[in-house]
Amino acid sequence: MVYGFLLLLLACFFQGSFGLGMKKYQPFSWEAFWTIFSLVGILMIPVLWTWIEVPDFFSYIRQTPGDVLWTASICGFIWGISSIMFGKAIDTIGVSLTYGVNMGISASLGSLIPLFIFGNIPAAGSFTVLLIGTAIMLGGVVVITRAGLVKERMLAAASGGTGAGAGLSKGLIIASVAGLGSAAMNIGFSYASEAADIAVLAGTPRISASLISWVITLSGGFVANFVYALVLLIKNRTYRDYVAKGAGMAYLKALVTALIWYLALGFYAKATALLGPLGSVVGWLAFNGLSLIISNAWGLKDGEWKGFAAPKKLLLWGNVVLILSWIVVGIANSMA
Repeated sequence: MVYGFLLLLLACFFQGSFGLGMKKYQPFSWEAFWTIFSLVGILMIPVLWTWIEVPDFFSYIRQTPGDVLWTASICGFIWGISSIMFGKAIDTIGVSLTYGVNMGISASLGSLIPLFIFGNIPAAGSFTVLLIGTAIMLGGVVVITRAGLVKERMLAAASGGTGAGAGLSKGLIIASVAGLGSAAMNIGFSYASEAADIAVLAGTPRISASLISWVITLSGGFVANFVYALVLLIKNRTYRDYVAKGAGMAYLKALVTALIWYLALGFYAKATALLGPLGSVVGWLAFNGLSLIISNAWGLKDGEWKGFAAPKKLLLWGNVVLILSWIVVGIANSMA
C-alpha cells in the first residue's frame, strides 16, 4: 500500500504540472496544439505503454462485454468534451482557479458515484471517515475558489471593472462543467476495470492490467478531442501553423504536455491497483486534491498571484486544508 501511495504522489505531480503546457504555445493556435496533444497523449501513448506491458491486451478487450466497453467509452467521450472546456478555462481564468473548481467537482463526484454504482460501499467507520475527508477537501476547494474570486475583484477594480467580471463568470461556468465531465473519466475507468480483471485471471499482474482500463475509456475521449480540434484546424485553416516560424518549440511543448498528461493517468492506474478495494475511490480523491496543491504551486511560481497578498494568503490556507483532507482520506483507506 505504501508503494501505491508513492505512485499516487508521482501521478499527482504530473497531473498538477501538465496544465503549464497549455499556456504560451505560440505560434500554434489552440486547435493546432490540441490536435497533436490528442493524437499523441490520448491515443498513441496509452496504446503503446499498454502494449509494452501487456502485449496481448486487445484480446482481453475483445472478451469484455460490449455494454461495459460502450459505457466506459461514452464516459470517456463526455470527459473528452470536458477536457476541451478545461483548456479553454485555463486561457480564461488561469491555472490555479481552473484546477480548483474543476478538481473539486471531479474529486467528489468521480470518487463517490462509482462507489454507489458498483455497490462497493465500505464498512460504516471507513465510509464515515471517507465522507469527512471528502467534505474537508471540498472545503479546501471552496477556500481556493474564494481566493480566485477575491483576486479577480481586485483586478476588476484596478481596471475600472471593464469586462473582468464577465470573463470570470464565463471561466467559472466552463471550469464547473468541465469538472462534471472529469468525474465521468473515473466512472469510465471503474467500468473498464472489468477488462483488467479478465487480464488478471489470465495471469497478467494487476499493476500492468490496470492500464487496459484507460485504453478503453480514452477511446471515446480521443474521438471528442481529435475530431473537434481537426474541424477547427480545417475551418480556420490553422494547419498552416505547423510550418510557421518558431513551430519547432510548439511541437516540443505539445509532445511533452501529452507525455506528462498520460504519465499522470498511467501511474494513477497502477496506484489504484495497489491501494486495495477503495483504490479508485480514495485514489481519485487524493489524485485531485494533491494535484490541485501542485498546480497552485506552479501558479504561484508563474506569477499568477504576484501583487495579490490577501487572496494569496487564502490560497495557501486552502492548500493546508487540502493536505489535511489527503491525510483523512488515507486513514479511511487504511480502515477499509
